[in-house]
Amino acid sequence: MNKQKNNNRYKEQLKTHELEAVILDMDGVITQTAIIHREAWKEMFKRYLDDQPAEQSPMSDEDYIRYIDGKPRYEGVRSFLESRKIDLPYGKYDDPPGKKTICGLGNLKNRLFLDLVESNGVKTYNNAISQIKYWRSQGLKCAVVSSSKNCQKILEAAGITDLFESRIDGVTLYDRGLEGKPAPDMFLVAAKELGTKPGNCALIEDAISGVQAGSRGDFALVVGIKRTGKKKSLYENGADIVIDDLKKLDLFNPDIRLYFDRAAPSLFSRLSEFNSLIRNKKPVLFLDYDGTLTPIVKHPEDAIISTEMKNVLRKYALKSPLAIISGRDLDDVKNMVGIDSLIYGGSHGFQITGPGGLSMEYDNSGEILKRLDQIERALHDASDMNIKGVQIERKRYAVAIHYRNAAEEVVPLLVRNVDEIIDQNPGFKKDEGKKIVEVKPDVDWHKGKAINWLLEKLNLADDQKVIPIYIGDDITDEDAFKTISDTGIGILVGFHGHRTKARYSLKNVYQVQIFIELLTNNIHR
Repeated sequence: MNKQKNNNRYKEQLKTHELEAVILDMDGVITQTAIIHREAWKEMFKRYLDDQPAEQSPMSDEDYIRYIDGKPRYEGVRSFLESRKIDLPYGKYDDPPGKKTICGLGNLKNRLFLDLVESNGVKTYNNAISQIKYWRSQGLKCAVVSSSKNCQKILEAAGITDLFESRIDGVTLYDRGLEGKPAPDMFLVAAKELGTKPGNCALIEDAISGVQAGSRGDFALVVGIKRTGKKKSLYENGADIVIDDLKKLDLFNPDIRLYFDRAAPSLFSRLSEFNSLIRNKKPVLFLDYDGTLTPIVKHPEDAIISTEMKNVLRKYALKSPLAIISGRDLDDVKNMVGIDSLIYGGSHGFQITGPGGLSMEYDNSGEILKRLDQIERALHDASDMNIKGVQIERKRYAVAIHYRNAAEEVVPLLVRNVDEIIDQNPGFKKDEGKKIVEVKPDVDWHKGKAINWLLEKLNLADDQKVIPIYIGDDITDEDAFKTISDTGIGILVGFHGHRTKARYSLKNVYQVQIFIELLTNNIHR
């Protein structure tokens, strides 16, 4: 890639999107009707399952979240029955409530829901209403999206129809032939009706299927509302941030601005360009772990990869080599992922292992490890390092100081202490990442070098049909992006606050999962 192209790409990276609109789900975000929906679903399925010849357990809260929440009514019926391996005919939309068809059961659920609304009324979340009024006073447009065909009735009963410039609901879905969540169709239509684009919108949802739709639609900011204790699931399925109350969402905070400023062009907005780059090529995939395959968490040991992501990795590895190169120790990342068919690089590639006896450890490791032992002791002995929320973690080829849970004002002091210890230990350097400082050997080895070593060992380095792809989220991944910038494709997940050598960006872990699925389907063995 020549210098002019590099300059043009950097100028493009500096382009920003302005926040113009907020699109909100109704049930569970604006109104408290999600609770009523859940009760209606439970009662409907209780009546149906009690009538089955073979005993079936009742619908659980987990069933509701996984198979029903946020989806159009008949799709929710179908999805739940499919999970129980029950096959019913679809039926007709005017089937009488309770008829043993998907439509009949859906219509019974709707009748039960309306009965409950009539007897209990409609309550709103007061903080949500206050925020919507405030956002509108600041010039933001607002739309409401709901899979329910009763959306208009609910808004009228709550007296809040005038808060929204656009309403896209179950009636719209049917009339326009749109796909329901987790497809992004309804949200994309809402953005269009507001006269804006997904890159200028914040989307707010409480359902797993809803945040999935937001990421699939590539909305700039997807906010998950945690009403029922599913924070981790919301992050894994596309939420950029998760809160439990809309009063905690300050859309004009400078930190929120980062979600609208892409460091590199969105890959999903450039899919045709990406597909042309890999046409007739064999993609070889390299991945970071934390922040790429799992959301960033307060404590590293809690970064558990989801079953869905594991399945995606297994399927890809059946078609093409896949390596995970992490800052974690080798055994740690292998245990966290737990898939034997993958290649693993620990300590930023200082140790590598894989199928077929593939193995490597960086030269001169004995002296490096001895010196790191001394540095670890010095860090523990420094009184200013023993601060609440600071965690010192010894890795095989690094000592990491995590400060994600520490007060912000202590960070400069921590960094100064690390600098002083490094000054006393020539041959080591400081690397900074997301809420972490690492002391590492100052040697010419990093993730990018590890990628080149692997390509050589796999006899792929000279294959003109091979195109390496590296996906990572942190500053330490920039070495890999730079190394493959001329021969492969770097993809940054989220943002790290610095310029990037990545060609494209993905918003979050869920978009990584979607991308790997797409890539797998396009590879021909």
